[in-house]
Amino acid sequence: MPPNSPDTTPAQTAAPPAAPSRPVGAVLQTAPSPPPLEGFDFIRPLGSGGQATVWEARQHDPDRDVAVKVLDADISQNPRDIEAFYAEAKTAAALDHPNIVTVFEVGCQNNTYYYVMELAAGYDTGKWLARKGRLAEADVLTIAESVAIALDYASRSIGIIHCDIKPANIMVDGDGTVRLTDMGVARFRRSTDAEYITGTPAYMSPEQTLGDAPLDERSDIYSLGATMFNLLTGHSLFQGLSDEKIMECQRSTPAPDLRQENPAVTPQCAALVARFLAKSPADRPQSWQEALALIRAASELPSPAPSGSDGQSSRPGSDGQAMPGQKGSGAAEALAAAPPGAHPAFAPPGARAPSFFWLLTALFAILAFAIAFAIARI
Repeated sequence: MPPNSPDTTPAQTAAPPAAPSRPVGAVLQTAPSPPPLEGFDFIRPLGSGGQATVWEARQHDPDRDVAVKVLDADISQNPRDIEAFYAEAKTAAALDHPNIVTVFEVGCQNNTYYYVMELAAGYDTGKWLARKGRLAEADVLTIAESVAIALDYASRSIGIIHCDIKPANIMVDGDGTVRLTDMGVARFRRSTDAEYITGTPAYMSPEQTLGDAPLDERSDIYSLGATMFNLLTGHSLFQGLSDEKIMECQRSTPAPDLRQENPAVTPQCAALVARFLAKSPADRPQSWQEALALIRAASELPSPAPSGSDGQSSRPGSDGQAMPGQKGSGAAEALAAAPPGAHPAFAPPGARAPSFFWLLTALFAILAFAIAFAIARI
């Protein structure tokens, strides 16, 4: 497709062309001008990262509310970048999962590249964290489980690595569904392109900071560990340092002890996060299935009562919002299909019915024997 074509191509994932030229994770200081895209009424900017600004908009055809991610003008747009952008966009139709925000299309107008995405009602976990100071362990494990389920699906179905897992990219929508957003920097496992580094330094794996390719699931598992650390402590790894220094620390400096940062975190959860944050990929879980089993096991062990920094429950349900992982989260269906070896407490109710059935059968048999014995004595 020519770079200036206004046509769009259905898409679910695509990789932005180059590394950011401004601090990653920057927030909007002043309202930017709406992008020069026809077919949209731009309502307001929702946020800005290192490579793009996301807008709430009304699309004319079809008539719907959407979120539009617009790549920054200062991002390099050489032919190879554009080719990669459109190549990964062709994977759109393959990703259809309740824990992943849908991307409808990708296109270019007036040298402006953009994604049209489903507008998810709710809030991202970064905003939840800002409101509560830190999140409860049970909530963080629920979030981690939903993200792991989504990325296991993405990895096994089309070999996608997200490359930018962080609180701002994890949504909690109106019915409590935990949903992963912004597949815009995703790579394929088979990719050998290491010309540029993408992602957010505070959540990058050591290999990602080097631009090593190909990446695999273990890089995203590290990023999930960094996200869990942030949600549990209220601050990101190596916060306060420059992007370059943070990436250096990701490679060489051990993560702070989680329980020293937040003594309320249980030993099993701290051990889980430490495992995810291992510097060597060989020391992390080797797949999302293994990571899921560890998350579920940690979830089943005793944990503190959910509480925020103010001592009140940090669950969304405590202030009238739905709790991530409640009915409608999309996780129940995935848990029902859990592979052998998953923690038994996560088996669907039907899978536990036989033991209850046999217990009732045994009780009835004993009762019948007692009645028969009493009649025989008469």
